[in-house]
Amino acid sequence: MPAPSFYLSKGERNKMRVNFDPYQRYLTIAQGIYEWEGLPEDVPRGYVEQALFWYGCVGAKEVPGIGLCVFGATPTSWTIYGEPATWLPTGLKTITSPLINEKSDNPTLYLGVSIADKISAFVDIQKQSIISLRQNIIGMRQPIALDGNPGNSADAYVLSNELEAGEQFIPVIEASKIGVKTIDLNVNDYTTSLLNAYDAMDREILSYMGIKNSGTEKQSGITPEETLSITQELSLVSTHGLKLREDWCKKINAVLGTNISVRISGAYVESDIDSDGIPDELDEEDKEPEEL
Repeated sequence: MPAPSFYLSKGERNKMRVNFDPYQRYLTIAQGIYEWEGLPEDVPRGYVEQALFWYGCVGAKEVPGIGLCVFGATPTSWTIYGEPATWLPTGLKTITSPLINEKSDNPTLYLGVSIADKISAFVDIQKQSIISLRQNIIGMRQPIALDGNPGNSADAYVLSNELEAGEQFIPVIEASKIGVKTIDLNVNDYTTSLLNAYDAMDREILSYMGIKNSGTEKQSGITPEETLSITQELSLVSTHGLKLREDWCKKINAVLGTNISVRISGAYVESDIDSDGIPDELDEEDKEPEEL
């Protein structure tokens, strides 16, 4: 007969686990907000924002024999204002020269706390929501008890595999050989609540990242005035992030003689044609009348 679930192998148990990582989605979003120019040619697109996402700090320095390098950075000492005074490269996949790991006092782009750490509490709730959602959906599928007898394990395995795959039919098996019956677990449907919890955490995370999510907010029943307030808050977050990056560009360019620059992606910028402080998508006066 088939082994009970508590006798499953480690490989079989791993197949049943939820492999879900929300961080990758938010990392991709973060990499699309700002566009960098003037970086070394070998720096991958989105690398600076990736380093800020995971480590919260970025530095650049000249490495003898290699040239200009940009790194995720770990502060090693601090100024009286709580800014990094010296730092070491971090998150390196490989080290091509021991000189790479030397300490530097070049200016850093420092966020204080990495984006990943800022959103970790919300991401954990998202993970738990998905796990619970999966369990709830599985629970609503009525389990089927297989009452097998010695000598008919092959039939039990066939039937078990058909049911696990979600087949809408089961093979005909002689009733005297194996008994089959459904079990009602009386499971309540919490899928809507779990999906709402996931969406709520998504909005919080996007707000922390300064991402415009007014469309989602409006769908959730928030008034246009509240939506405008949220949009303005997100604008302040993104403007502050741009200022931090621009300030670092000025400082590092002065030290290294580079021409690094940054700007907000055009796809991210809110349009405000009449300059009234209200994004056009929320301004009723800016919308063209619908054709009759």
